[in-house]
Amino acid sequence: MALVYVHGIGNRKADAVRRSAALRDELLRSHLLPATGHSPGALLRSPWWGELVAEPAWGWASLTPDEVESLGGESEELLEEVVTQALADAGVGPGQRDAEQVLTATAHVSLQRAIDLLALAGGDDEEEESEPGALAELVAFCARATAYWSEKTAEGTRGDGANFFAWLRGVKEDDEFLDRLHDKVTDWERSTNRGPIESGPRSWESFGDVSGLPARAVRAVPRLRALEVSVRTRLMVAGIRRWAARPAALLMGDVMGYFAERGTPETPGRIVERIADSLDEAARDAALRREPLVVLAHSMGGNIVHDVLSHFRPDVQVDLLVTVGTQVGLFEELKLFASSDHKVPNPRCPKVAALPNVGRWLNVLDRSDPLAFAAAPIFAGAEDLVFRTGAWWAHGGYLTSCDFHARLARRVGQPA
Repeated sequence: MALVYVHGIGNRKADAVRRSAALRDELLRSHLLPATGHSPGALLRSPWWGELVAEPAWGWASLTPDEVESLGGESEELLEEVVTQALADAGVGPGQRDAEQVLTATAHVSLQRAIDLLALAGGDDEEEESEPGALAELVAFCARATAYWSEKTAEGTRGDGANFFAWLRGVKEDDEFLDRLHDKVTDWERSTNRGPIESGPRSWESFGDVSGLPARAVRAVPRLRALEVSVRTRLMVAGIRRWAARPAALLMGDVMGYFAERGTPETPGRIVERIADSLDEAARDAALRREPLVVLAHSMGGNIVHDVLSHFRPDVQVDLLVTVGTQVGLFEELKLFASSDHKVPNPRCPKVAALPNVGRWLNVLDRSDPLAFAAAPIFAGAEDLVFRTGAWWAHGGYLTSCDFHARLARRVGQPA
């Protein structure tokens, strides 16, 4: 099987998103790939089109200096935003707690969000080369913890946080939280005759730390502790405009840059050409292996993929298309795609016809994500799925969420 991931806005520097991309890819390998019946050695392609968008002539001088400093979607910035959101949601202000309790404070509100934060903080680690399989160990542990949370809470419908998990009420420090979480997950697995999830070259239980916790999980605690100090300071001065201005500017820049240069089927633009080439390579590999071709696209990446599959390369056959936090529905309403037909809708054709080269299309959105739009009311064959990221800036909260990947894998395994 081959999987192609097409990124969204804010990915203009490859090195800036390298570590968060590694976490995303490991989560895909642990969940979506098995759910679609992948074989060993399945390929995961991530064509990078962010570098092809023209840079602003004044270097984002239209934003305030503070916003320009953090512009670019760096993995460190993503982690800082998640920590800021977690502290705010937990009601933690400057000076309220010792600067070492971000995981515990988050878990008191939502255990699953604390698991996702642990995965993000542990995934943003530079020790992978010296620790082969360490990221897979972390993802395996977080997958086990997510399964524990999912069954206990019926995927959050029964409750969450300290109000539901009584054992959280006595937890005071993040180190203690990790130990207690490990014990609870292990006891739950024993009581239900479940074994640990295998991931990577060795099982999670075999990883070296004497506490039984993956090394990346242990190192995440002091990392979050140090980061929380700077985040608390920023909470005192940050305004709400910072959270909206940067992604809005990136979206406008990427959208206008793409449409201005997308070209024609005979002479496609650089972005279209790069995505189409990656799809061609993946399709050839899938055909040789006699396995399905899966495409996962986030944000603006979904718009590009739809444009390519509906107009530039309708010959590429995709078995499963997953769009996450995209504007495909909105852009079709505005008739911005090369394939858009201004005569649709009409009494005889209330929706855009399903793409004949796409077997199944799942469109995931968080209702609190201002950049995510429904597709099912516009496109025949599209399935809209709602997922609550729980993130302050929901648009960036999908692909680093362990719960998101687990639920997507389960849904993919169900018939359309």
